[in-house]
Amino acid sequence: MGGLYPPPQPTVSKTTLIKDWLTGLGWDVTQETGYPLFTGPELLDAPDRLVVLTPAGGPGWVTEEAALDAWSLQARVRGAEDDPDGAELAAQLLDWYVLTARYPQVVDGIVISAANRAGGPPTALPLDPSDRRFEYTCTYILTTGGG
Repeated sequence: MGGLYPPPQPTVSKTTLIKDWLTGLGWDVTQETGYPLFTGPELLDAPDRLVVLTPAGGPGWVTEEAALDAWSLQARVRGAEDDPDGAELAAQLLDWYVLTARYPQVVDGIVISAANRAGGPPTALPLDPSDRRFEYTCTYILTTGGG
């Protein structure tokens, strides 16, 4: 059979997929002890500790038959006021979850075939002196499809 096969029809948003995946890996989303996951790019004023997930572009189809799609995801981790170590540790922990997960995984009926960083580890963002909540960001390349 020749030509491109149509990709599967989306059943959930990419952000929902990632939230469900990270929660399934054990990420603590409780406001009291963890870092809840929110859809970006909007950065909410509350809660103090949070992770904002924003899907973005990426390499695109990585196979001729359009079976695997690679796209990027920015994870922005914000910690509590005057707690730079807490924010940094949460960003490193999120990085660890993404990079040490076993692949492939099926989440919400979608195969996550691989996840890698698009560059270095989580990096601190400039501090707003009037806010004093520390933030880190990292971008990942996820490959979905196949299976």
